[in-house]
Amino acid sequence: MSLSMIQQRLATVRTASVARVQQVLLFTTVIVAAAVFLQRLSLPAGGKAINVVGPIGLGFAAVGLWRGSLRFSRVRLFLFVLLCMLALLGVAYHEIHPGRFQIGSSLQSLLQFLILTSFATLSFTEPVPEREFMRRVTAVLSLVAIAGIVQFAVQLAGLRLFSFRGIVPDAFLFEDGYNLQIPVGFGDLYKANGFFMLEPSIFSQIMAFALMLEILVLKRTRILALFAGGLLLSMAGTGWIVLAAFVATVAFSMGRRGIVVSVVTLAVLGLLAAAVGVLAPDITAAFTGRLDEVVRPSTSGHLRFITPFWLLNDVLTQEPAAALFGIGGGASEKLTMPYDYTVNTPVKIALEYGLPALAAYVALFAAGRKTATQRAILAPSLVLLLFTGGYQQFAPVLFPVLLVMSVANLRPDDAPR
Repeated sequence: MSLSMIQQRLATVRTASVARVQQVLLFTTVIVAAAVFLQRLSLPAGGKAINVVGPIGLGFAAVGLWRGSLRFSRVRLFLFVLLCMLALLGVAYHEIHPGRFQIGSSLQSLLQFLILTSFATLSFTEPVPEREFMRRVTAVLSLVAIAGIVQFAVQLAGLRLFSFRGIVPDAFLFEDGYNLQIPVGFGDLYKANGFFMLEPSIFSQIMAFALMLEILVLKRTRILALFAGGLLLSMAGTGWIVLAAFVATVAFSMGRRGIVVSVVTLAVLGLLAAAVGVLAPDITAAFTGRLDEVVRPSTSGHLRFITPFWLLNDVLTQEPAAALFGIGGGASEKLTMPYDYTVNTPVKIALEYGLPALAAYVALFAAGRKTATQRAILAPSLVLLLFTGGYQQFAPVLFPVLLVMSVANLRPDDAPR
């Protein structure tokens, strides 16, 4: 083979590589934008509302696989197959042994859970420059930060923009059951939900997630202030829990640099909290007034962080076999207990499909090659997905977090090409 032919072939390979990188950057923009801006929209299907983000994300993933810009991660595909086998084993077990609760497994719940979780098996075919990827993600998230800040500010002029009802036909809305408007607790104001997002808590978690990416990679002061403003005006504690997990774990995942990041982040957040306490004491009072929620029954914090584990203990005490096989897809939300309860992601998966399935689920998200940045956000991202809401079947949060944490095959900017 002549030298010119070799050069021509290398040029063709480079061109194809560049094209695949551009394709996955477009895929990134579509996934994050759909998750942020379309999460209130649904597709009516047989009396059920299906959030549009799941079909959009999986549809674009199928196109990426067909065009070669996406591939399956072998280790994560193995773990996903293992998860499917464990879930189906539980279904088969309950067909033979209905168990004490005898609720039965919901095939729809099982399929939705597995289909959405399959997103984690994907990986970029070509490594993408980390800074360029993060710019795409944070560019979209900065728009929803602006929307949330504007949404809160225009309340002072008497304009409230918290629901799409009246703008979008009810048949295509995905707002039922969500806390769109939550009073701040003083004045006649409501917590910011980012306008496009379903709840202030979701807005706060996404702002915390965006702050982590900006702190670790891009470090732009104005954008950091934008995300911090969105987090503050959401006035929801779950975003702060995600940031606390980040501060607590980044030092262990990044060594000396991580210690510096942790200390600086803690100091800046402390100064910000102090400034808010002086300039807007009502906001501080609204936050501090909720600190004891975890010990007060029927409050949001108690329902979110305490009752799921009461439920887990009670079910496993009454039916020990549930530890291995669960009690069936969708069953955890149909139990009758002497207390009000909610289920978070780990408790729901453990109760419905068993503890081995939960272990496979967490391993699926954590497995695979990751850059230092992805390792640093792994623990707080898992806290976001597992403990701050029931996101195992909610693509608008599940997909973008998985995209950054696991799916993205990134190349640090100082790495050789």
